[in-house]
Amino acid sequence: MANQPGTELKRSKYRLLGLVGQGQFGRVFCAAHRKTGRLVALKNLEQQRFPTHKFLRELRFLLSLQHDNIVTCQALEHTATGRYVVMDYCEGGTMRGVMNDDYRLNLLEGLSLINDVLAGLEHAHLRGIVHCDIKPENILLNLRMGGWRARISDFGISKLSQELRSDEETGNTGSPAYMAPERFYGQYSASSDLYSVGVMLYELLTGDRPFQGTPSELMSAHLNTPLQIPDSVPAACRPILATSLQKLAARRFRTAGEMRQALQEAIALLQDEAVRTTAVEPLLQFVGETSVSGFSYEQAMLLKAPVYCLDHDAEVPIDRQLVALPSQRICQQAGQAVKWTVVAAHAPQSSEEWLDWRELQMSEMPRQLWLRPQGCFVATERSLSLLPILDISSGHEPQIQPILPMDQPFWADVEPGGRWLAIATNATYRLQQSDSASASPLSSDKLERADINCATESTLQFVRSPLSGDLSLPSQPIRLFKPGRCYNVQQLIALDSRHVAVVAQREAESDISTTPKGTLIEIFNRRGNVLGSLAVPVLMGQAIKTPTPYRLLARDAYNPYALLMLDLKPYRINRIGVEIQPYLLAATTWGYVVVDQEGQILLMNGFGDRIERINGPKSPTAIAMPNPHTLLLATWNQSHGSLYRVNLKQLDIDLLF
Repeated sequence: MANQPGTELKRSKYRLLGLVGQGQFGRVFCAAHRKTGRLVALKNLEQQRFPTHKFLRELRFLLSLQHDNIVTCQALEHTATGRYVVMDYCEGGTMRGVMNDDYRLNLLEGLSLINDVLAGLEHAHLRGIVHCDIKPENILLNLRMGGWRARISDFGISKLSQELRSDEETGNTGSPAYMAPERFYGQYSASSDLYSVGVMLYELLTGDRPFQGTPSELMSAHLNTPLQIPDSVPAACRPILATSLQKLAARRFRTAGEMRQALQEAIALLQDEAVRTTAVEPLLQFVGETSVSGFSYEQAMLLKAPVYCLDHDAEVPIDRQLVALPSQRICQQAGQAVKWTVVAAHAPQSSEEWLDWRELQMSEMPRQLWLRPQGCFVATERSLSLLPILDISSGHEPQIQPILPMDQPFWADVEPGGRWLAIATNATYRLQQSDSASASPLSSDKLERADINCATESTLQFVRSPLSGDLSLPSQPIRLFKPGRCYNVQQLIALDSRHVAVVAQREAESDISTTPKGTLIEIFNRRGNVLGSLAVPVLMGQAIKTPTPYRLLARDAYNPYALLMLDLKPYRINRIGVEIQPYLLAATTWGYVVVDQEGQILLMNGFGDRIERINGPKSPTAIAMPNPHTLLLATWNQSHGSLYRVNLKQLDIDLLF
């Protein structure tokens, strides 16, 4: 069937990656340009719902509007499957997505989004275009480090400012909850858009719209019911709401620029107040109903040393499953070096006898672990080793087998079935400006920027997983990133049996600014061919795979009370507010487990909505989910720690398995 994700558009320059939206007149797809890989939105305007004269009308509006706060039109595509408008792609969804019942958007960030909308409207109004349907669903978002940038979309029912008479064709088309009083009689003006912005501002500040009810009740309220502004609204914002939500258009702000000026003055006052109080408000503040459950566990195993990560694998038979734990043991005798151990613990799904475990000495600290059908792969600073699967009941002593020495630090991941490994390395060079054209490590590459003073040579290599014996790296590694770009690999993620994602931070290009500029994700297939690059405009912390294909859950390194839910195909990012500062993450079939450093455990469903918070033990160091209802949690407090097995079915929480 035509227009399905992953299908081809005949004779098109673009490849569809997936459906991202469904509008009144057609569908919106995420697509990539075949030659450049640039992401765009393809808006399919169906002939039956959107006849040619309306199509040409919206296209005329879009082509005349070129502004950072408006989703602009780039081209027009005609194919055998339909007509498509090629538009800017906004990965952050709509403003409705940040208007959550349980989380309130940071006051200054909310005002910043309204400021963006007013800037876009000012540009449109100066060109005689009235949007006529301003609402959160029509405000798209691009992510930035500390929040979002708002962009106005969907000019499908927009009108020219001189078209103030009643229009029989469109009537009072729009969204009654956000419509100005005169709109119900088919009248249009720039002031009508400002009224709609006032409704959105009211909703951002209070969590509710000023008027509720059915369309007929909303019409009556907008026309007759006096506005009530709650005391919770900051004093600096009250006059803006009172003016923008006047019943008579003549009493409102005269222009978007005038309303924007008033808003900017309010923002300046609130910023000064925030500086005086020195209080740091989270980007997304939890305001929902707080419920906290107590912590109980089935079993606890005392630990002799701290455990820094846990791993498990559903493909390993239950009666032979291991939980592999890297831990540090500091010898008490003077003069003895620090030694590291890997602990192999039997963890069947339903058994009281899971405490049988073995210690295996290693000379280096384990950094990463992967439990796979072949056994437990262990990565240290400069080597890869394999602990084969064993049946603990057999009494055989496990033996660590070194399989790959490395001459430099590296990142790795093992394919879910254990059939291959991906290995990435970094080599960063600092260049003098005068020497940038002749720097020896990269002398054969033409640097793209003359003023760059650093360059990173990173490589990716694929290795077949061994059943026995040593490994060797391929002679021709894959070069990552473009020459002259300063990226540092932070993580490798084997997405499935054929694809791996390389996650890297884009470093600052000068010594003046040391803050990384964002995250780059490059996706490769098993043959080493790059399938696409995503320039993520935020700093990602630890990222984990989820049961949803090509979806990652990551910490937002810039916003400590937020998570990033990132879909790679089609590309979307949802920033999720949380009431704790994420430290450890785990994913399972029903959702996610997030733990902070104080031991608070937050359970979230697959959409990122809060299920329950649990008062867990302090000083957690690692978590894992061997099955959907079992949580393993390791703790360490200076000199002692425990490994807990928690049966979520036995806790008093609203969770269905």
